[in-house]
Order: sequence, then structure tokens, then C-alpha cells
Amino acid sequence: MNQHIAHFWDSQQHDSQQQNVQHEATPRTAGSRALRIAVALACLGLAGCAVKPEPVTIEQQVAQALSDRTQMFANQEPVRGTITLDEAIARALKYNLQQRVALLEQAMEDDLLGVQNLDMLLPKLTARAGLQTRDNVAGSSSQSVTTGRQSLEASTSQDQTQRTADLTMSWNVLDFGISYFNAKVQANKSLAAEERRRRVVADITRQVRTAYWEAATAQRLQPEVTTALTQARQALEYARQTEQQRLLAPVEALRFQKNMLEMVRQLEIVDSDLVVAKSRLAALMNLPPSSKYDVVVPSESSLVAPKMAYSLDDLENFSMVKRPEVREESYLARNSVLETRKSLLRLLPGVSLFAGINGDSNSYLVNHQWANAGVQVSGNLLNVLSWSSVKRAGQANEDLAEVRRQALRMAVLTQVNVAWQEYQQSTQMFGRYQELARIQRGILNQTTLSVQHRAETQMEQVRVSTETILTTRARDRSFADVQNALGAVYQAAGLDVLPDNVSDVSLAALSSSIARTTGNLEKGGVAVPRLSLATPATPATTTASTKTASTPSSAPAVKPIASSAATSSASAGKPYRVVNTDMWDNLQSLQAGGSR
Repeated sequence: MNQHIAHFWDSQQHDSQQQNVQHEATPRTAGSRALRIAVALACLGLAGCAVKPEPVTIEQQVAQALSDRTQMFANQEPVRGTITLDEAIARALKYNLQQRVALLEQAMEDDLLGVQNLDMLLPKLTARAGLQTRDNVAGSSSQSVTTGRQSLEASTSQDQTQRTADLTMSWNVLDFGISYFNAKVQANKSLAAEERRRRVVADITRQVRTAYWEAATAQRLQPEVTTALTQARQALEYARQTEQQRLLAPVEALRFQKNMLEMVRQLEIVDSDLVVAKSRLAALMNLPPSSKYDVVVPSESSLVAPKMAYSLDDLENFSMVKRPEVREESYLARNSVLETRKSLLRLLPGVSLFAGINGDSNSYLVNHQWANAGVQVSGNLLNVLSWSSVKRAGQANEDLAEVRRQALRMAVLTQVNVAWQEYQQSTQMFGRYQELARIQRGILNQTTLSVQHRAETQMEQVRVSTETILTTRARDRSFADVQNALGAVYQAAGLDVLPDNVSDVSLAALSSSIARTTGNLEKGGVAVPRLSLATPATPATTTASTKTASTPSSAPAVKPIASSAATSSASAGKPYRVVNTDMWDNLQSLQAGGSR
């Protein structure tokens, strides 16, 4: 009997196990099929999110070009009458796109400073909310450590679905210190952006001054060039007829034709200078390149070399304290010190204060809402091993910033001396060209009288007129070079034509402010900073330094540069080109190498 009962019990268990296997196989198969479908759908979704390169179409380029062209010249005061130098500079400073970029960069740095201040002052306020659920009960039991038996029945203290929320305010003392240094770094960056804007203003002013005087001197000779060009073309046609009719020997006819053609070529070059100079000036003033306008033409009596109201020592003192590059480097040197302190501060342990309110929907809790507060100290104890290395690296960075600032000041002093030498040379060159123009004008008057009395031919009149125009053009360009050299001296010294504070940004107000500032510079009305020289290590060094700073002709780094500029100008066929712009590129390269 017992054997039959055991056999029946075994068969029942076997049948129940088979049924369980069958019942479990069906949901497992359905679950695996659903899993495959979910994975396939996820792969399709991810494949649809793959990024493909989309080139800009021609239609988009055309639309963008039309929009940019409209915005580039929008909201500008139209040109009324002739443009003075002050108005040209004002237009460039107000409408030039490069100046707008500098202003936007400065505004961006100011906004970042506000962000850093808020990040430093405000604590962190974190809000969290969550929903958690599970498919079975989170039950557990306990086991006796002594006997190893279960001491309690399986129980739970958590709902299957639970909602939580909390609002915590925390404030870390270490983060506050780091944010404080970040804010000071950003403040220096904002000031450095202002100095970069000053540098852009100085560069634009120099370019406008150069283009303006090129256009003014070319426009001044335009009537004479037009008349002489007409006569030269008529003479060239007559020379061609002489060759065709064999009125002269073939060699003489060709030589005569060559001379006339050379005169026409030179006059056409002078005539094209006006178009090129005006297009360049229009671009600086952000006018369309094809704009028609006139500039104020200097009279013959106003062509006098401007006087410099400051000595070389005064200009060197100005450059040491006013140059935007030097001031920007000073702000960046401050940041080097701050970065060192911030790096050392990161090695210290952090103290965090926190307080918050919490809520939990768990029905097993006695209190569903509560508040908590506390303090926490954390830090990496091994940071003490890197303290000395971080400190040495920071000190090396500070030393590098100091040496870079000294190298920049040396480059600035060299620029001041070079600009001073070029101003002196251009003034002397202008005197020579002015004398040549006076003599050539006298030759033209005598030739005109001779032609009227039939003592000279019309061809000689054309030749002398062409030479007079070329000599006058060289004199006028020499005058423009004097003006440009004067502007280069002001820029090298860090003297701005734009006041520090401008209440009215209208074009007329800017022009008036620039005119007043320029007049004040010409009169020497800007106070010169007095620098007391430190006592160097050796008397020989003192003598050499003083001699180099006070005597321009004894500076070994100045004379070769000026001589090379004059030599290169002479080799190019334009001896009146004495203003050297390479020194500005050299300084920008030096500063770009140390930018951070």
C-alpha cells in the first residue's frame, strides 16, 4: 500500500512540474519576443538620430548674403557734404565692424563677470522629486548571529509605490573661495577686453588716417591730373600719327611715342590712386565700396608739417603707462597670481554646510515631512604631497608673466623710438619734396610762357606738366606720410584720440570729441606721467640705459630699423614711403605668443 501511495505522489509531482514548465515556457517565449521587438525599435530609433552632414545650399547662401549686406550698412547716418578727418575717424569708430566685434567681446566679458559674481554669492539650492515602484513587496527577515536561526518573521517597511521629494540648500566654503578668485579673474579679463578695444580703436584710427590723407592728396590733384592726362593722350595720338606718316626717323618716332606712353601710364597710375584710396577709406567707415563722397582737400598754404608737442622722454613715459598692450598684460599678470592662489586653495579640505526639507509618501513612516541640517568636511589627505609642486608651478607662472610684461615694455619703448625717428625723417623728407615741388612749379610756369611765345613745343609742355604733377603728388604723399608718422607716434605712446567717457554717441558728438582731443594733443595738454627710474646694479648699465632712452640717435635698435625702412622704400621706387608698419605686427606677434 505504501508503495502505491508513494508512486501516486511521485506521479502527481511529475505532472505538476510538467504543467509548471509548460505554463512558464509560454510567458518566457512571449517575453523574449517582446524583448526582441523592443530592441529592434530602439535600434531603429537610434539609427534615425544619426547625424549626417548637411552642406549649406546656394539658396541659403544667397538669403544669408542678402541679410548680411542689409545689416552691414543699416542704421548709419548718411554722408552729408565733404568728410573731414575727424568725421572719418568717428564714422569708423561707430560703424566699423571690427570695432563692433571688440565692443561685443567687451560686453560678453562684462556679462560673464556678472555670472561669476552670482555663482560666488549664491548658495546651491537643489530640488528633487521622484517616483519609485516595484512588482513585489520589499520584504526581509532577520537571522540571529548567535544561533543562526531566523529571529523574526519576514516583514516590510516600504510601500511598493513610493514618492519622495526634498529641497536642500548647501554652501561650500571651498567653492566660495574658488568662486571668489574666479570672479576676480573674470574682472581682470573684463578690463583686459577694454584694453583690447582701445587697441582696436588705435589700429582703426591709424588706418583711417592713412587712407584719408591718401584720398585727400589724390583728390587735390584730380583736376590737374585730368587735364594733363587729356593732353598726354592727345600727344600720344600725335606721336602715333608721326610714326605712321614717317615725319621723323623711325627710331626718333618710336622714342617719342615711348616717352608719351610713359607719361600717360604715370598719369593713369596717379588717377587710379584716388579710386583705390577712397574705396579703402569707405571700407574703414563701413560705407559701400562704390560710395560717392568727397573729403576735405587741404589747401596749398595748409601743407605744413605738424609739430610734436612732446619730447621723446615724455612719449616713452606715456607708453609705459598708457599703451593698451601693456595695461592688458598687467591684468593678465594679476590673473597669474590669482590662478596660483586658486590652485593652492583647491588642495585644502572643503567644509560644506547644508539644510533642507524632505517629504516621503511611505505609509510605514511615522513622520512624512521633516527638516535636516548639518556640516560636512571632506578632503584628499594626499594633496599635501603636491602642495610644494603646485606652489612652484604657480611661482614659475608668475615669473613668466613678469618677464613677458618686461619684454612687452621693451618692445613698446622700441616702437616709440622707431616712430619718433620715422616722424623726424618724414618731416625732413617733406621739406625736400616741398622744395622740389616749388622748383618744378617754377619750371612749369617758365615752360608755359615759352609755349605761349612759341619758344617751346606743346610736347615739352606735356612733359613738364606730367613731371610737375608727379612731383606734386610725391610732395603731397610726403605730407600724408608726415601725418601718418605723427599718428604712429601717438599710437606708440598710447595716446587715444577718443575720450575715455563719451556721453553722446551721435556722429556729430563723436566728431567734436575727437576734434577736441586731437587739438589737446597738438597743444600738449595731456599731463605727462613722471616715472622715477630705479637704480640699476652697475653704473655702466645706468649710463647705457640713460643714453639709450634720452638720445634717439644712439639707440642701436632704432637706427638699423629706420635705415632698412628707408632702403626698402627707395628700392621700391617710392622714396617718400617712410612709415614702417612692421613694428605693430611684431608687437602683436609678441603679445599673441603670451596671450592666455
